[in-house]
Amino acid sequence: MNKKKFLSWPGIAALALVGLLGVSNANADLLVDRGLPTDNLNNAAGANRSNVAWVFGGYTSADYWLVGDSITNTSSQTWSIDTIRLWTIGSTSTAALWGGIEGSNMGLLSSSSIISSALYANSATYQGYSGGSVNLYQVDFNVNILLAAGETFDFFLDGTGSSYTVPFAHASNAALSGSLQEGADDLMLWANIVNGSLDLTSVGTWSSLGNGWDKASDVNVQVFGSAVPEPATLALVALGIAGLGFGRRRKV
Repeated sequence: MNKKKFLSWPGIAALALVGLLGVSNANADLLVDRGLPTDNLNNAAGANRSNVAWVFGGYTSADYWLVGDSITNTSSQTWSIDTIRLWTIGSTSTAALWGGIEGSNMGLLSSSSIISSALYANSATYQGYSGGSVNLYQVDFNVNILLAAGETFDFFLDGTGSSYTVPFAHASNAALSGSLQEGADDLMLWANIVNGSLDLTSVGTWSSLGNGWDKASDVNVQVFGSAVPEPATLALVALGIAGLGFGRRRKV
């Protein structure tokens, strides 16, 4: 008689959980799309231009400020975030990302980034305020973040290569961008780095309207990852598959 091996229901349930989580992590989805504008961009700076680049200057390498922004999980599921994509303007030798869940501790998320070749829509350059061409780069940060439903995550761009200590962060006005600008609120964040640490008491919001620009802006960002099934859902699926195992055992 042929012998057949059957997994006990705990074993089947464990395999079900592993299978579901494996599928979830293997297929990265675009969770937040506040990417580059598609309208009113890369033209002479003026009232109709959607995009601009920001940096705070005048500080030393041990005491400087970062431009940042926030993303909010507006879904009903926890997000497992593996990539945060930003864009920088001008010289970008290295890029780093600071951040944390709003209201909690913040730290260096990633000092390892993938910096693209110069790009900008269908052009290789970005037109600066004076009319000259400046390179724009896409920067991908590999991260490992769990963001629960309703939670907000703050992030800040750091790095080297700019004459202003850190690279310029690309931003745009949502109303003029012509593209999906999820989570845009016409506000950005700032934070102070002092002796290699982020000063939590320095984190605050600011608007580019009237602060060197004639319109409000949000940092352009895209967030990739997957929605993590809630524990109750996982348990129900696992029990359902376990039930199939019992049914098959009875028929053999």
